[in-house]
Amino acid sequence: MRIFWAILLNLAIHAEVARTNNAEISIIGFNNYIETPGEVQLGYRFKLTPGWHTYWINPGDSGGPVEFIFTEGNAFNISDISWPGPEKIPYPPLMTYGYTDEVVFPFTIDLKDLEDKEITIKTRFLVCDEICIPEQTELVLLLKNQFLNVTQNSSLLSRWLGRLPLRAPPDLEIKKEQQKLAFSFNEIDEESYYFPISDNEFDFSSPQSQTNNTLNIELYPDFTGPAQGILKAGGSYYTIDVPFAKNNSANELSLIMAIVFAFLGGLILNLMPCVLPVVALKAFSLVKSAEESNTSVAINALVYVLGVVLTFMGIAVTLLVLKNSGELIGWGYQLQSPTVVSSLSILIFLVGLILLGNISLGSSLSKLENNNNSQGLVGSFFTGALSVIVASPCTAPFMGAALGFALVQPDIISLSIFFSLAIGFAAPYFLFAIKPDLIKYLPKPGIWMEQLKQLFGLMMIGAALWLLWVLSLQISADSLIVVLIAWFIGGLIIWVISQKMNIAFKFGVVFLLVAGCLTIFDWDLEKKESQTDSVNTWTTEYEQELRLSDSPYFINFTAAWCITCQVNEAIAFTNAVEEKFRIKGIAYLKADWTNRDESIFKELQKYQRSGVPTYVLWYPELNEPILLNEVLTESYLLRMIDEI
Repeated sequence: MRIFWAILLNLAIHAEVARTNNAEISIIGFNNYIETPGEVQLGYRFKLTPGWHTYWINPGDSGGPVEFIFTEGNAFNISDISWPGPEKIPYPPLMTYGYTDEVVFPFTIDLKDLEDKEITIKTRFLVCDEICIPEQTELVLLLKNQFLNVTQNSSLLSRWLGRLPLRAPPDLEIKKEQQKLAFSFNEIDEESYYFPISDNEFDFSSPQSQTNNTLNIELYPDFTGPAQGILKAGGSYYTIDVPFAKNNSANELSLIMAIVFAFLGGLILNLMPCVLPVVALKAFSLVKSAEESNTSVAINALVYVLGVVLTFMGIAVTLLVLKNSGELIGWGYQLQSPTVVSSLSILIFLVGLILLGNISLGSSLSKLENNNNSQGLVGSFFTGALSVIVASPCTAPFMGAALGFALVQPDIISLSIFFSLAIGFAAPYFLFAIKPDLIKYLPKPGIWMEQLKQLFGLMMIGAALWLLWVLSLQISADSLIVVLIAWFIGGLIIWVISQKMNIAFKFGVVFLLVAGCLTIFDWDLEKKESQTDSVNTWTTEYEQELRLSDSPYFINFTAAWCITCQVNEAIAFTNAVEEKFRIKGIAYLKADWTNRDESIFKELQKYQRSGVPTYVLWYPELNEPILLNEVLTESYLLRMIDEI
């Protein structure tokens, strides 16, 4: 009996249809009987005269979007409409965006109760063919005895819900170079198109070229961002919201400036904690070689420079090959690999042992002073290579901007910037190579050199322990034990080689130790499950929420393997800075790049950065976020925060 009365009531409540000269407007839903309070998905259906069209939120060169007005409050808690992906409607020489023949604008109502209620909805819209006609009408949305006066049409509503823009996938790459915007995605084809929300991005009538799954758009000369709109690709629509950051020091790097920055960054890199012991050791060897001849100083300094330059260029070529093959890479990317971090920790630990114990390995670092023979030259070359390898976790001032610029340029320009970085890093020893007389200004050899060498050995072991801490954030405890065993076996091998034994016996012992270590232990390092930090973890969604609510935020792009990041956090992020964040209502977000994370990499690319540290500050008075310096101090941070 209850079902019978429900059917009668349903028949008594007619679906509302409003008609104009060129359109029929109605509300459709999945079901018109409401069982419980809550959110209900509906849609405004516009059925137009065949061949006529109406417009998207951005109509393009002419037209106007649909408007809905509630004249009697909003008893149904009706949401704003969602805009399905539009289509191009060219009208040469103009380009417009909208919907032809039919469109459904999805929306929701939120019923707090099931009491009878109604609301009148006014709608204003343009319909166009050869001419445009403004039209308006009214709809009444009624809830009576738990029935809505809407048309049930699940298939049509589902089809238009399927045209709502999706979140952009991770492999959709967006780049802005000069005033050109490029979307790279394997779904991009001849039908792909970017629909902007604002009028100030580019000329709507200008063509959008498509080559090799990349859509290219020529932006207005004065457009600085953000790029906001919808990308049509492969039959789907994707939301685009890309800010173009303003650098606190300079908005755009020129090639000359990037080369200068790379040189300065390389020069400062010599002072980083991991690098200083190695480059200082080379200086000691040059001091000793000065006792023999200036020629010896020049040759060994030149070979060291050669080791630095070739290693840097080898890294650069590797980066470019990976980038061109589609990999997401940046400076320090290799330290996201536990295998690389563990290998580097073993190497630095063994170098520390050699320095601390003054162990003689013939052509090892401790024998660099034998500069007149081939072993000394080989040692000089590999000392240069080693200094570059141990510098990989570091980002010196100026480096971030230069390398970020390099990795979005053509290969030849990228290589020139890396070459400048290498020359800057090797510059002190290049001076000794061309002017060996400068060595006389260094202190004379003495017992102090051995003592300082031992101190540097302790520094290297400290650096190895730091890498072990980084590794503890990447791999499981069992895998970490395997790395520690490798440290022990490596130390044992160093001791065996340094003993006065038969060479064949030494070789046999070392072979057995290495073979046993590789065979017995599982070197497939098990990655640690990611854990959420206690601080606010950065996500694109969280950042977007803060922007929409006009809440200021500070993003710390960091990594455990980045020495500069750790120093900044220890020195600059003091209690005073944290208190200032709290007073100003600034949300602190941490984007931890210790392990590979494509979303963080893509975010860094938006700011034209290829590595960490990167610091981003935004508050409502800014159109776009600003980038802060790579090396922070408490006073600098407080000064920047006080500008809010």
